[in-house]
This record gives sequence, C-alpha cells and structure tokens, in this order.
Amino acid sequence: MDTKKLNVLDKIDQVIKETADNIHDYIDDAHAFTRTRKLDAFKMLKTTINMQGNSLDKELYDAFSDAEDLVSASAYVQQKAKLSPACFEHIFHAFNQEQNDLQLLNDKYRLLAIDGSDFNQPWNPDSQNIVSSSKNNDYKKYCQIHLNASYYVLNNTYQDAVLQPKNKIDERTAAIKMLKRKQSGPTISTMDRGYFSFNLIENCNRIKDCFYVIRSKVGEGAIKEIKSLPAQECDLCLNCKVTCSGHYYETHKNIETIHRVSHYKKQYIKQRSKNTRDANWDFEDICIVKFRVCKFRINNAESSKEEWEVLVTNLSPEEFPLQKMKELYHLRWGIESSFRKLKYDIGSVQFHSKQDKFIEMELWAHIIMFNIVSRINAQVCIPQTKSKYDYLINFKMSCVVVHKRYGLFSKVNYERILIEIGYYVVPVRPGRKDQRNLKPKGPVYFIYRVA
Repeated sequence: MDTKKLNVLDKIDQVIKETADNIHDYIDDAHAFTRTRKLDAFKMLKTTINMQGNSLDKELYDAFSDAEDLVSASAYVQQKAKLSPACFEHIFHAFNQEQNDLQLLNDKYRLLAIDGSDFNQPWNPDSQNIVSSSKNNDYKKYCQIHLNASYYVLNNTYQDAVLQPKNKIDERTAAIKMLKRKQSGPTISTMDRGYFSFNLIENCNRIKDCFYVIRSKVGEGAIKEIKSLPAQECDLCLNCKVTCSGHYYETHKNIETIHRVSHYKKQYIKQRSKNTRDANWDFEDICIVKFRVCKFRINNAESSKEEWEVLVTNLSPEEFPLQKMKELYHLRWGIESSFRKLKYDIGSVQFHSKQDKFIEMELWAHIIMFNIVSRINAQVCIPQTKSKYDYLINFKMSCVVVHKRYGLFSKVNYERILIEIGYYVVPVRPGRKDQRNLKPKGPVYFIYRVA
C-alpha cells in the first residue's frame, strides 16, 4: 500500500480541527473556548485522545514537555470540564467515515462482531454508574460503566459503540441501535448467547442488508424448538409464532406452539412491582419470526461427553453451509481480543477522573486511539522470513510509538512511525489454548499509578 496516499494521523488531525472549529455544536456553554488560552479546543481534544494510563501530570508532561510552559493538571481539568462526550463521539464517527479500505468477506460482506465489556471507574458517591453487589449478605458498592461495541473483525477497528451504566445495562437494545445506524451494504453481525431474542432477530430480519449469526443456548434456557432438536448435526429453518398478547397466549398455548413476549404496551396496569420484567418488542401483537438453525458438535467424536452448539442466522445454506458457519462464528473472537488491547495496551483500565462525564470522554478517546493504531498497523509491511512462525505487529508497542510521536508540538514523520512500528513483531502460534482466568479487578486509584 502507498502510505503517502493515506496518512492516518493527518486524517485524525483534520477531524479534530473540524470538531474544534465547530466546538459549540457539541457543548452547551456558549462562552466556552471563546477566549485565547494556552489550552484551546484543538489542544484539549488531541491531548485527551493521545493519553494513556499514566498519572495526569505524567501525561501532561509528555504532551507539553517541548513547549515553553508546562500545563498544570488543574488547568487541564478546568478546560476539560467545558467539553462533553459528544465531542469525542463525533470525532469517532467522523474518523470512521474516512475509512475506505475495509476488507470484505467473500468480496461482499462487512463482517462485524457485537459484544460488551465492563470498565471499572474510581469510586464516586455521586456517580450514576453505582452498582451494588452482595456476597454473604455483605453489600459492597462500586462504579462501573459498560461498553457495547460493534467491531470490524477483518479490519480490527471499532465501527460503533454505545455506553451504558452497568446498573442499566441493555445489550440487546444497544445492538439494535448500532445495527440500525450501520453503513449501507451487506453486513454480517456475529453475537454471543446473551443477544438471542425474538425482538433482536426480527429487527435484523427487517433491516435492509442486515445478516446475523447469533449463538443460542442449547439446553436449559433455550427455546422449546431448539431444545427439542436431535443430538446430531442439523441445518433447518424455523418459524416461531410470537405474541405480546396475554389473552391470545392463554387461549392458544395448548393448541399451538407459541411464544409470549411479556411486553407492557397492551397491558392496563399502570403501577407494577420494581421486580416485574418488561421484554422489548417492537412489532405487531402476533408475528412469525423466521430464522435458520445450525447445530453442530464442537468436541471430538472420541470424547465420552457430547458438546453441541447452535447458531441462528438468516444467511443462505447454499452460500454458507454448516462448516462455513463454524468458521464464521469463530472469527467473532477478535472482539474479545480487542477489549484486552483496549484496556491494557491503550490504557482504559486507568482513568484520570472519577466524574461520569470525564469517564465517558476518556473511553471515547481510547476507542478513537485504538482505531488510529489499528489503521496504522494495517499499513506496516512485515517481511515474512522462512522461520517457524508467521509474524504480526506488536499492538502494545504500536501504542507506545504513536503516543510518543503523535505530539502537539512534534513534527510527525509518518514514514518513520511505520518503520519504528515494524521493528516490534510477535510470532503467531496457531492452536494455542489458555484457560481464561477471570478475576474481579478494581480500579487503580490516582496516587498508585506507575510512572
């Protein structure tokens, strides 16, 4: 690729400048950023996007060490309070619109993975993101925000995102929101078991050029049609009758197979218990939801215990037979790896504030930087030698190089950045398996940051 035609850092600078020139379209204070100050809107936005997980003073020293006067943390926070998360969300979407080198599956489909991840933030008693947990009747409160993300699997970039408080998480609604504002053209979205719902499936069926691959539960918790499938590989189409009418369900449940969605739009009770659940349903009272079911075994035939998985989709069996469906869903793991990079390579596990608004700003900024680094990595040439393994770019070191070279006052030598990133590669070892060691982790507080 001719890198001179696609300077990613120039592209993001253009987007930041356009946002800074129209900053009052994204903030409510008409008087903000009207006076000449050392920290204008452009410097505020670019400095925040280029921050990692160090202490705030260290980040400001890295950004302004070449300037005549350093900027204090207090001055930065006062100026940052004038911004809003909408500024960074606009930069994220505008920068994505400049991406015209997307890789397509079968030269036709954009391949997306939709999933979510939690981010711990420092304790703030005034936060809207407070979550209460109980263990052995010992209630403990903490602050956590949830990121719903749509991820281009073949390009390793985030396509869209929705932020929610952990205590009000609704991943299916967020997924529908992202799917409705996806780019035009055929798109395949892969999702895990938590996204299976009739409402989401029917929304995908009615959105133009929206194809999906959703993993379903097999045993307990699965719908009756999937639970009754034989213990063998199968590929068939299902028509599920769904209603939100309680009267129709009670009068017909014994004479036909029907599913009830407990939605409130037709119910007359105005006040209900706080524990009453309301399932989302966006369609008519009685609806036929159609989808294809693919069931296959995921462990070896020699194993004594059979393990099965079920995928539901609206892709055609002629273009995507059962074996291709397995491979297609396997690609979804890319979004899980991206969350690890976003947290530990970009630095999203260590925020520089405890206020909700600042947390959202930094999370959007980190997602933008993730896309910047991924798009730069795609342009780096990695010579493959006759060694045992193939090699790819070390994402963590790419973040370090971009963070250092993409400064406010340094002249960017884009070709040099590509060469420096190419020095740091890691081998690809196929077939490696590590057991996931999931442990609860708290936020790293401000005075305990490693310099």
